[in-house]
Amino acid sequence: MSAERPAYRSDIQGLRGVAILLVVAYHAGVASLAGGYVGVDVFFVISGYLITGLLARELEATGDIDLIEFYARRARRLLPAFIVVLLTTLLAVLWLYAPIDQPLIADNARAVALHAGNVVFARDAINYHASDRNPLLHTWSLAVEEQFYVVWPLMFVFLARVKPGARSIRRVLVAAILVAAAISLLAAVIVTRIAQPWAFFGMPTRIWEFAVGGLIALTLQQQSRIRGTGLLQAAGLAAIVVSTLVYHDVTPYPGLPALVPVLGAGALLVGGVQAPASLVARTLDARPLQWLGRVSYSWYLWHWPLVGIGVAMNWQIGVGGKLLWSLAALGLAELTYRFIEEPARRGTLLRDRPHLFNATALGVTLGAALLAHVAFSAAKSNATAPAQRQFVAARNDGMPHDCWGSLLENATAPCEFGDLGARTTVVLMGDSHAEHWLPALDAIGRARGWKVVALVKPGCPVADVPELASGRLKRTYDECTNWRRSRLRRIITMHPSAVVLSSYNHYVAHDKSDGPTHVSPESWGNGLRRTYAALSSAGIRTIAMRDVPQAGFDVPSCLSRHATGTPWPGPACVYTRADGLVPEAIMAQNDAARGLRRIAIVDMNDRVCPRSPCSAVQNGAVVFRDDDHLTATFSRAQATVLGDRIEAALRSMR
Repeated sequence: MSAERPAYRSDIQGLRGVAILLVVAYHAGVASLAGGYVGVDVFFVISGYLITGLLARELEATGDIDLIEFYARRARRLLPAFIVVLLTTLLAVLWLYAPIDQPLIADNARAVALHAGNVVFARDAINYHASDRNPLLHTWSLAVEEQFYVVWPLMFVFLARVKPGARSIRRVLVAAILVAAAISLLAAVIVTRIAQPWAFFGMPTRIWEFAVGGLIALTLQQQSRIRGTGLLQAAGLAAIVVSTLVYHDVTPYPGLPALVPVLGAGALLVGGVQAPASLVARTLDARPLQWLGRVSYSWYLWHWPLVGIGVAMNWQIGVGGKLLWSLAALGLAELTYRFIEEPARRGTLLRDRPHLFNATALGVTLGAALLAHVAFSAAKSNATAPAQRQFVAARNDGMPHDCWGSLLENATAPCEFGDLGARTTVVLMGDSHAEHWLPALDAIGRARGWKVVALVKPGCPVADVPELASGRLKRTYDECTNWRRSRLRRIITMHPSAVVLSSYNHYVAHDKSDGPTHVSPESWGNGLRRTYAALSSAGIRTIAMRDVPQAGFDVPSCLSRHATGTPWPGPACVYTRADGLVPEAIMAQNDAARGLRRIAIVDMNDRVCPRSPCSAVQNGAVVFRDDDHLTATFSRAQATVLGDRIEAALRSMR
């Protein structure tokens, strides 16, 4: 006795089309669709609905689950296109990417091939909403699905072995899934708060989304009718659309906000059965959405690698360029669907021998991981070529110390540099744009008899802006506010000879595309004023550093790619000073310092960029180790000039 196949639902295919459009637009950087990542949640709900329904029907029909056959069907459906895209992407990376970028991508590819890329991305605390350099990052969701396919049927098998007696197995399944969903949702809320990458990329914190679809599959009856399901569909679609328009890269995701698109997708699934002729159902049945839904898997696989390749070849392509690359990926998706997906899914090869097919699929997976390892070895060789060593060195050219702490924790090391026995103490305070001046101040201290005390924290500016949100924490950066205020109290107690303050200026909103991790120029100026005034009123001489320009591209990567002699080197590794600065932040800093005693502004940008367009290399030294942080080598080379300017500013305050 075999399980009855469910009727084809065109509304689900159309919903897939909507979901993939949202994801592609989000990855292209369409500002008005900043929450387009919820499309992945829609896919998870659909998968939970389909897979749970399939397993439940088989369990009711046969009393058991044929795991071997189940895994063979999943592998036949997903593996061929995935392997083709993975290996093609690896070849493109070795051919087109900067040599110094290749090893990390190839290293990730080994885990991606084994469907564990999400674990690696979580371990490395990747900020999914601020990373566009890894062409394999999107595979995290496929890894979550694959892991779901492993554990979900095992739960069905276990419950079948429990022998529920007179109780309906469907009722037992509903109870078990409700418990799993509650635990998973609670974990998602908690982990999002304390370790967001693990919540975002992890399978356990996403199970509840699959479970919502599963509960609908188990409780929805085809023959029953519920009033108002047309409105339910409209509400579900509205929930997805609103979350797409309202959510952004600081939304605490996948915590409670994920309930909105997930329940929206669930409402559409319910309505698709109960109101198959509604306006929403007819919209989802439109031919363009049906086609997009049909090729959605292949398009998802192809679009992000092609966008990554486009950015690697030309970092100036912008949203329009990314959309064009995504459109090219749609063409590849159609070809992949016709000649790889469908032939593999409908093919008869080993169909009656699922054990052997699974063994073959495992061999192909391990083979792909081995090829990724070979690519990793080749990538390391490319990156360590003599012409590339200076760019590898530049990327890692920071000053080693134990002063950072983390976003959540503060450093406990003494963090003293320069002349440790000197009586003159200078404090350096701020975020990473203060820290990158530490090599220069250390050299100044050794030469001029200063003890330099470093008080630095990642992403924490000197401006008192408690409303500032952290893109990594997905919430206001309360730890920064507490750290800043405690360090100011410490400085006032120390009463050093001078304080040097420096911060990244791009926290300040510059245009309408700036998101919730930015503050208004007025708020920034007021925050700087409060910090400056606290030190001024304490009689402490304060140097406010002008922030350095942002190059707008990864400098070592750009230089590395140009050094390969590729026919497509991309734009020259130069930038303009005006484009790299935030004029609103400069004016706010000027206003904040105006009228205060013992405050002076020191500007080193004539050294960072003597003339525009600005070169990424000055006097043989690479200026930045990424797109906006000075290399320790360049910073140290500015010690004499910076020391002279600081001393001149201090003399002016006497």
